[in-house]
Amino acid sequence: MAKDFSLLEWENLISYLEPFLRVEPSKSTIKRWNPLISPSKSRELLEETKFLWELLERGLGIELPTLSSLKKIFEYGDRRGLFLPSEITHIGTWILTAKGLDKTLKNSPFNSIVEISKSLEPLLKEISHVCDLQRGEIRDQASYNLYLIRQKIAQLKEEILNRLERIKDHYVSLGYLQDNLFLYKEGRYVLPVKLEYKNKVKGLLQGFSQSGSTAFIEPIGIINLRNDLEELYWEEQREISQLLKSITFMILAQRDTLLRLEYFMIRLDLALAKAKLGRLYRGVFPELIETGDLEIKQAIHPILFLKSLEQEGATLVFNNYHLKDCLVITGPNLGGKTVSLKTIGLILLMAYNGFLVPAREAKVPRFSEILVDMGDEQNLLAGDSSFSSHLKNLKRILEKSKSNSLVLLDEPGRGTDPAEGAALVFAIVDNLIKKGSKVVLTTHSYHLKTLLMRREEFALATMGFDPDSHHPTFQLIYGLLGGSYAFELAEKIGFDASLLSYAKSLLVDREYYHWQERYADELKKLKALRAEWEEKVKMVATRERELETFKRDLQRRFDEKVAKVFEDWQREFREFLQRLSSKKSKQRAHGEFQRFIKERESIFFEDKDTLYAGDRVWLTSLKREGKILKIKGNHAEVQIGSLKIEVPFYELKRMSSGPCLRDSKEFCLKEDKSPVNYRDRIILLGENIDTGLLLLERKLNECFLKGVKSLIIIHGHGSGKLRLAVREYLKDHPLIERFEVAPPYEGGNGATIAYICQKN
Repeated sequence: MAKDFSLLEWENLISYLEPFLRVEPSKSTIKRWNPLISPSKSRELLEETKFLWELLERGLGIELPTLSSLKKIFEYGDRRGLFLPSEITHIGTWILTAKGLDKTLKNSPFNSIVEISKSLEPLLKEISHVCDLQRGEIRDQASYNLYLIRQKIAQLKEEILNRLERIKDHYVSLGYLQDNLFLYKEGRYVLPVKLEYKNKVKGLLQGFSQSGSTAFIEPIGIINLRNDLEELYWEEQREISQLLKSITFMILAQRDTLLRLEYFMIRLDLALAKAKLGRLYRGVFPELIETGDLEIKQAIHPILFLKSLEQEGATLVFNNYHLKDCLVITGPNLGGKTVSLKTIGLILLMAYNGFLVPAREAKVPRFSEILVDMGDEQNLLAGDSSFSSHLKNLKRILEKSKSNSLVLLDEPGRGTDPAEGAALVFAIVDNLIKKGSKVVLTTHSYHLKTLLMRREEFALATMGFDPDSHHPTFQLIYGLLGGSYAFELAEKIGFDASLLSYAKSLLVDREYYHWQERYADELKKLKALRAEWEEKVKMVATRERELETFKRDLQRRFDEKVAKVFEDWQREFREFLQRLSSKKSKQRAHGEFQRFIKERESIFFEDKDTLYAGDRVWLTSLKREGKILKIKGNHAEVQIGSLKIEVPFYELKRMSSGPCLRDSKEFCLKEDKSPVNYRDRIILLGENIDTGLLLLERKLNECFLKGVKSLIIIHGHGSGKLRLAVREYLKDHPLIERFEVAPPYEGGNGATIAYICQKN
């Protein structure tokens, strides 16, 4: 099984986790990590990664310190019979790190770390009492005796230094010393005495300088004090030894608990690394299903993606992979067939082992094992040819495969007679399918293609090839049986045209290859039609932009004209008021006012015969739709919900005839007299932001083309991220006139109503 995983580049993939690991044993774990294929374990691993990924998305990521291997510390301690202060400090750091994660990991997939850290709190307390976890040293207060001993050591050292300072000053004044200082040499305080005065200084000779001009002498006046200090040091070490034995006994009693902590911390470290790596290739969490078809959408080989991050301007091609029973992939050399096999296999291993997968969506059924035949496994030392090694691997796969196995075969039948190899491979694949295994295979063999086309359960796909540039497109196209394009690639490399023509004349089944040429011609025609269609789409888009610009220009000119008219009205009205003040008759003044209003209103009024009772109208000042109940001169009585108001004609714009609103909660959706629908809706509940906005854009375009006037967008409350993204998106959208929060009876803040610009 490990051989199959190696062929899929599993070791290469997990090496990308190492930069994210902080726990030392995690790094050794990934070097011997054989991927799991276990449904229950896979779901558990995915839950762990998903929990940490959500923390990272919320900006609450966990940062672990560098942690040494507890297993190694115990091995050293067992051999020595005692833990060193630095080792005890490491153990304390492990417990302290776990304890610091209590709030974050409580009731999570890593709750075991919380429980273990609580059980180790008494040990942490003892370790912290004995050791300074920051400095890795035994504390002065670890015991009363140690405190007294260290106090005596400090006092004695101070006395030694004071006495040494006085002795040094005395000999400096006599001119016996090379320098005005004393030295600490091999555990002894010495004076640098000039060689000619070495007998003048009382003390023990401890050595000479390299030049021989200086003698290092320990003054006799501090020798007894120094001996007393050495005795205190010995007492200190004896006390420390007793403390270490005591704490070692306590740690050994918790060996199993500490090793369990290390196990779960390794899992935390690996899951955190998987979450961080998944963010690099923008992966998604796969959906694990018990049975059904393998469905992977917009996927890419993860290692290719990670390598592309290091190469500026790298082009990436994403493919869809669908497997029911057997998928046969054909196409040119270097077209991506083997990469497709590895992508399928590697994405499955990632899904089973708690990784995010590099795809837009993935439904992964349970497979009992993944078996692979890929590459040349010739073994000269064992006397195997390429074909015999290939056959041995196929035999291994046949024997190990069972119901629900996945078998990946790269160019099966290679290395022998094409017809015989094709017949053998067909029989093997047929046997695998009858067992209930799923198969994905790649092939160039015309004979094998012919045999496989006879079976309905064998789905066909080809890696794309551009006949104009003679370059593979690396795009997987379903429902087509592709060629190898050997002649086209040879022509690209520079082979003579006459030689290629002669080679084509030697083909046994020319009809098959003529079909390939006809297929290439049809692809060219389709490509030309697509280019023409894209050009027309661009023209339409350009025309729409021009019309939109023209519309805005007309609106601007209209607004300017209206502003000027109303400015003139204000001036004339002020003049009218001055004339009116001179009128003595109230009745004559009222008549004069009515004539003034009628003269000005006629500028904007539609003919009253164009508006009728029952018409649906838009009130420009209120920005609401209503229904005309009565016509009264140049005014109309309009019903808006339960409200009736009298409005001048110039504030009304006829929408269509016929009844519209029964009450404020009901919209007219009948199309007997209206050419357009008033309202449409889209439900985005459960969608992420990118998918939700993509669906919304398509719906807005559809509504605009159909003439729908408003769209209710149901996004729900949730965390509020999708709601904010939708409203920010609508704010500057060219098709949106305005938008508002839906009324309570239509969802309240969980929905948004967008009013769509109408085509002129």
